Amino acid sequence: MIYSMTGFARYEAAHPQGILSWEIRAVNHRFLDIQFRLPDSVRALEMRFRECIREYVERGRIDVTLKLQWSVDKTGALQCDEARLNALLAAVERIETLSPFSHSAPSLDCLLMYPGIINEVEMDVTQIETVIVTALEHSLKLLNDSRQREGDALKQAIIERLHKVEALAKEVGLWQPELLQRQHSKLLQRLQQSPVQGDAQRLEQELVFWAQKIDNSEEVDRLLTHVAEVRRLLEQKGSVGKTLDFMMQELNREANTMASKSLDSQVSKVAVDLKVLIEQMREQVQNIE
Repeated sequence: MIYSMTGFARYEAAHPQGILSWEIRAVNHRFLDIQFRLPDSVRALEMRFRECIREYVERGRIDVTLKLQWSVDKTGALQCDEARLNALLAAVERIETLSPFSHSAPSLDCLLMYPGIINEVEMDVTQIETVIVTALEHSLKLLNDSRQREGDALKQAIIERLHKVEALAKEVGLWQPELLQRQHSKLLQRLQQSPVQGDAQRLEQELVFWAQKIDNSEEVDRLLTHVAEVRRLLEQKGSVGKTLDFMMQELNREANTMASKSLDSQVSKVAVDLKVLIEQMREQVQNIE
């Protein structure tokens, strides 16, 4: 099963205290990089969230946002810090005793504006921790569904190009005996027309050595082997993106070697076509987990 590193998911869950929503965006990255946007009240749960995400995602840049919306009756709850209020009133009374100036009693507005007298009741998120984590798991399942759909499309695109690479490699393999014989005859003819006469046995040895240097049979065999390995990797589970990227490098290496050896325009054109196909596959592989 192939997963793309690109995906999106949003999941909303209701609970007695209100509504929470997770939003997850994933893009390609060399490693697993998780970035959170969390309310301050749930910061303590970040490590648990990270562990949960690692169970579903192995590689990529993951941007995770959690929004909490408390219900009106909960968000409207206020509490008075009576101890702080009593201390404030005692301080006011003491100032009145010590001050030589006339003054009026502090208004209710002044008392309410003093920091810490009135506080909003914050919800204890540990009471809904299970709800939050369960919602995150649902979000990650939706994310993986999205990543799998795109992964299937990437896999199909790569397989189509693998078919073309395989066909081109086999075509060069079929041409090889004829190309070698043609080049051998051409070179032998030129040497025979040369005014300089050499040792016939040594000449034959040189022709065999030269034929080996321009023979692309080894490159064809390795291309076909690499194609088979890429197909095998595409059927595996887990993170295979880095291995596939390495295989693209190996395929490109064989295509370059084939191009450097070629003395025939047909083979040169095939080598160029191979490099184009391999580059197209490499671009797709960059998005695979």
